[in-house]
Amino acid sequence: MIPLNASQRSNRASQTDTSSGTSTFADVFSYAIHRGVSEQQLRAETGLVRTDLINPEIRLPGELFHSIWKLIAAACPGQAVGIQNGSAAPLSALGLLPQSMKYAETLRSALQALVSYGPLLSAQICLELVESEGEALLQTYHPLDALDGGIVTEYFMSMTWRSIQQAIGKEDSLVRVEFVHQPHSLLRFYEAFFDVPVRFKQPRNALVFRRAALDIPAKQSDIYLFKYVQGNLDLLRDRWGLSSHRSPLAEIHDTIARNAEGCEYRVEEIARSMNMSRRSLQRMVNDHGFTLRQLLENARRAKAQQLLRDPTISIAAIATQLGYSDARAFRRAFKRWTGETPPQFRGGLIG
Repeated sequence: MIPLNASQRSNRASQTDTSSGTSTFADVFSYAIHRGVSEQQLRAETGLVRTDLINPEIRLPGELFHSIWKLIAAACPGQAVGIQNGSAAPLSALGLLPQSMKYAETLRSALQALVSYGPLLSAQICLELVESEGEALLQTYHPLDALDGGIVTEYFMSMTWRSIQQAIGKEDSLVRVEFVHQPHSLLRFYEAFFDVPVRFKQPRNALVFRRAALDIPAKQSDIYLFKYVQGNLDLLRDRWGLSSHRSPLAEIHDTIARNAEGCEYRVEEIARSMNMSRRSLQRMVNDHGFTLRQLLENARRAKAQQLLRDPTISIAAIATQLGYSDARAFRRAFKRWTGETPPQFRGGLIG
């Protein structure tokens, strides 16, 4: 990659997904050097130099963040570098979000603050708190996850878990952790950090809590400080032009998920369900940095992984439920998504 000059970096930042300024980049940049990645390698891959990371006015392209993590992973094969860094990095790398969670009233309001202000970390991140009868899932998705095999997701979830522990202490709140990708290290390493079962090759990335734990009060709850920090976060959100309302992308995700339950994946049906034209739907998705194909493939992948967990459902039947013309087309798509064939994925679950 050719190094970018200041003007190019500014233009690129305005056109792509961005991080919340340079603090997170600075932390990971320094970590990369600590793990043996040279500044020359970093500059060649990202076009960044140290001076790019001291200007709070710059919001850098998100794909550069993932590129740095790929270099770290290459320098540390067989290690869960996202968890390693996330277990030791200062929580200030997430900006004011940990402070907001720290002063919240309960775990629920802390997680709701994270969902609300998560786009300050990345304009394309999709965070959602989903409550069921007995569990509550903090789900996270980012379109660039595939670039680094889920390393950034591991980093974010480990930092999030530390922020939660700062807020409520080591309460018996977390039930398990789920990742879409395959592990980068031994399972025991992940479970030692989270202190709960950790599952990979799942339909979603999620921290799964006991639903009753959402009412656990924060140790340092302070409504005045909570509102003060949120006020500053609101200013940042306004400054970067981020919506304070639920993202239209989340509504599209919900519609796709509902249609998927009925084995319906056609774009026309999604648009009809949202009372929109196909062109308007495509424009809305593109405005958020996605394509409809990406969203539909993500939904199909999640549904496929769910169905493959049931050994009584044949590969051909799964292909039909996912809207493929035959099992061969489904096998090709699944191999592209996961690097495994459906039988290999199913065999790994049994093993």
